[in-house]
Amino acid sequence: MDRTLNIAIITNDRDIYETLTELIKDIVNQAEIIHYHFESSFLDSPHESCPDIVISDRRENNTSWRSFIDKTSSLDQETRLIYILTREEKELTLEMINSGLFDVLTPASINRIHILINRILKEIEDHSKLNFLERDKIFNDNIVNTSRSMLSIINSDYIYEKVNTAFCSAHNLGVDSVVGKSLSEVWGVPTFERSIKANVDLCFSGNTVRYEANFDTPFFGSRYYEVIFRPIGRGSGNITHLLAETFDITDLKHSQQVVSEMEEEFKKLETNLPIGFVRCETDGTIIHTNQAFLRIIDCEDEKLIAGLSIKEFYTEKGLFAIHVQQLQDEKIKTFGRVPLYTFTGSEIACRISGFVVMGEDNSPSFIDYAFEDSSRELMLENRLLQAQKLETIGALAGGLAHDFNNILTTIYGYSEMLLENATENPAESEKIRKIIAAVTKAQSLTNQILTFSRQVEQQKIAVNIYDVLKETIGFVESGKTPNIKLKSNVSDIGAMVLADPTQLFRVFLNLMTNGIQAIGEQEGTISITLSLVDGNLIRHELSNEIVTEEYAKITFEDTGTGMEPSVMQRIFEPYFTTKETGQGTGLGLSVVHGILAEIEGEIIVSSKKDKGTLFSVYLPVYKDYTHDFGKFPESRTLLFLRGNEFESSILSLALEKSGYDLISVSNEENLLKFLSDSDHMPDLIIYMDDSEEISIEYIDRLYSEKNIKIPLLIITESNRYLSSEKLLNSDLVKQVLTKPVSLKEIQHAIQLFLN
Repeated sequence: MDRTLNIAIITNDRDIYETLTELIKDIVNQAEIIHYHFESSFLDSPHESCPDIVISDRRENNTSWRSFIDKTSSLDQETRLIYILTREEKELTLEMINSGLFDVLTPASINRIHILINRILKEIEDHSKLNFLERDKIFNDNIVNTSRSMLSIINSDYIYEKVNTAFCSAHNLGVDSVVGKSLSEVWGVPTFERSIKANVDLCFSGNTVRYEANFDTPFFGSRYYEVIFRPIGRGSGNITHLLAETFDITDLKHSQQVVSEMEEEFKKLETNLPIGFVRCETDGTIIHTNQAFLRIIDCEDEKLIAGLSIKEFYTEKGLFAIHVQQLQDEKIKTFGRVPLYTFTGSEIACRISGFVVMGEDNSPSFIDYAFEDSSRELMLENRLLQAQKLETIGALAGGLAHDFNNILTTIYGYSEMLLENATENPAESEKIRKIIAAVTKAQSLTNQILTFSRQVEQQKIAVNIYDVLKETIGFVESGKTPNIKLKSNVSDIGAMVLADPTQLFRVFLNLMTNGIQAIGEQEGTISITLSLVDGNLIRHELSNEIVTEEYAKITFEDTGTGMEPSVMQRIFEPYFTTKETGQGTGLGLSVVHGILAEIEGEIIVSSKKDKGTLFSVYLPVYKDYTHDFGKFPESRTLLFLRGNEFESSILSLALEKSGYDLISVSNEENLLKFLSDSDHMPDLIIYMDDSEEISIEYIDRLYSEKNIKIPLLIITESNRYLSSEKLLNSDLVKQVLTKPVSLKEIQHAIQLFLN
């Protein structure tokens, strides 16, 4: 281009002005650039000739964009106006262009100015040619046809009067096949009505129309075009024709689409990664964060932390300054497990990586941070440490329990012998009975320690978790106080587990009892749920390896007092208790831990002080029970004298699944009736001494009167002592089992009697 290109740049941003100036000078050999700070300054300045291009930075101008377009157009219709848009005005781009704006830029796409300048230069060149033709009333085909743009003259009847070679090539038609035809014939009626007619009519009303559209061409297929309609008047100035200039911008559109897709992918990556990203000022003021960071600090909206400093989230304020100082060498630094406050005030441990972004003057401009939530990593380490500690404690406690049991056995044996010799001295007999009762209670405690240390093997049978859980809930419901409400969301989901039903009952009962004690005399709720979960989906929650595809998840959630973290770390240790002296042994949860560990289950606890506690029990579910997990005994008939309804149900279930023929009797009348039938005598009678319907005195009398010789197995509470000395000293009772009793203990006792 021979003449000088006049360009006005309106901006208050020195960096933008200098960048534009350098880019323009690289493109245009002869350019006169005038700098204005505000649009009002530009409008108020005298103009001998209006600039060819006006570039206005809208970010710091408060004037109406529409008003400025109109005023600039009134100076010269040929001036091309380019806006550098604010974020809020970006959505108005199409409306601005339809109002006469040439194009838009953003601070991030300022380098795109070279594309716009080249287009303008080409336009100016084409317009110069067209003006020459219009002045001389000559449409010089040799000049027009050299243009790469599609040029055409259209009259007010929507008929093509002139077209250039580029137009014909795009449609794969000759000039004679286009000239004289209407726009609807060339482009098709739907395209004409949808995309062309309204813009043509607007141009014939005196407006220069610029728009973008997607058209189907016979030769090139679907293409994107930028279209400009310019009115042409004759004589009195009436508009009789329009000049259509059509630029193929398909490649540009595709490039923009690729950039847009890349931006979208980066946005998805930033959003979906579990790593929080934060950009800060050098003083820590937050500029931008991603969603992951908001999730980590428990904040719902980025606006809530706008203007805050990242150091406000540090629990140790001075640590932030130390981190910033260490980042000054322009290298990425990682700081492990920094304690932070969340937006809601709780604490969280994070691994933080940081990097200082340097500006053009080689001074720090920003600090970029990456935050990784280390809570799970810390939790797993704590669990591992706890498991190792419990394993050590278990090994020590198990050895002591074995030795102590040997001592108790000696005391128990000699006490029984003393009792036999003291039958004529009631006072001495009572003292010895108290010794035996104390030994029995001590044996119960040592057995619990052995259970915790996993040195007592459980008798595993296939049992439906729902059956055991239902009986436990019924047991607790019958004995709880009115201030506590049980909310049970439990149904039979067919979840089978290999376990001792009596021990499972013990696990569930202990966890619900803990909830009742945590609530105390206040109004409260214990919620119980049962569900199936995919083993792979909970892999990150469990400390142990996944042993089956599905797990049964049983949760016990109470609204009690909750626990401090320091207490929660020790609850599975034997003899650790927060209860007052004499109100608990501290073995309950340690025994629960041992029982679950034996069947490859796991228990997870979460608690907040004054908010309540949630215990989640995971039990491996097995669907194939064809394996031989223990030989069933020879078929024998057992007469079961039921005690507590719920415990009796669990024990009945366990015995039936172990292969015994079980007959249950719940009162003295039915017992007498059954034992009077000599054709159906059982091999063994099992008596639970908490029965309210059958007394031990009645059994003693019945045995004597009927001369019954059937062995009797008695299951009693640890703090009770049977009153029938005669029955206990007979050969019919060789063993008394003390609650809590396991299936293996019962089976061992049964085999001892029957063999």
